[in-house]
Amino acid sequence: MPAVQSTFSSNQAAAFLGQIADGEQVTNVISRVVDPATANPISFGDPVLQGASDGTIQSVSGGSGAFRGIAVRDPTLPPSAGDQYVATLTAAVLTKGVIWVNATVAVAAGQPAYVTSAGALTNVATNNTAIANGMWDSTTTIAGLARLRLG
Repeated sequence: MPAVQSTFSSNQAAAFLGQIADGEQVTNVISRVVDPATANPISFGDPVLQGASDGTIQSVSGGSGAFRGIAVRDPTLPPSAGDQYVATLTAAVLTKGVIWVNATVAVAAGQPAYVTSAGALTNVATNNTAIANGMWDSTTTIAGLARLRLG
């Protein structure tokens, strides 16, 4: 029988997009269905907006509506989903707590967080929408994985 895996890293990755960063007792995760009318999938760690009807969400990219939270990583999704929530799947959405996301620029702990119209997360206020009670919880020197605190 051939080896299933013949090479591996000696160190695990520090974090993954959409991974809840710690076990704080103030974490809140809700379930919402990805709006069936949406064409844009939602990747782990992406910000999401209210969908067209109650109980639904949609991607910031190409969507409009109130900010609802950040999509949480779900390792139980079918492989065909490609690590994304697609239309009609039920998504886990963090509304309060700390989660790993992709900062599109260098950020510093304590800075306010903003989302662009394309769905990127940043610390730049100009032409972007503030995430209410959102702040960066870690510091990066370049764009990349960072902890975002909601709530």
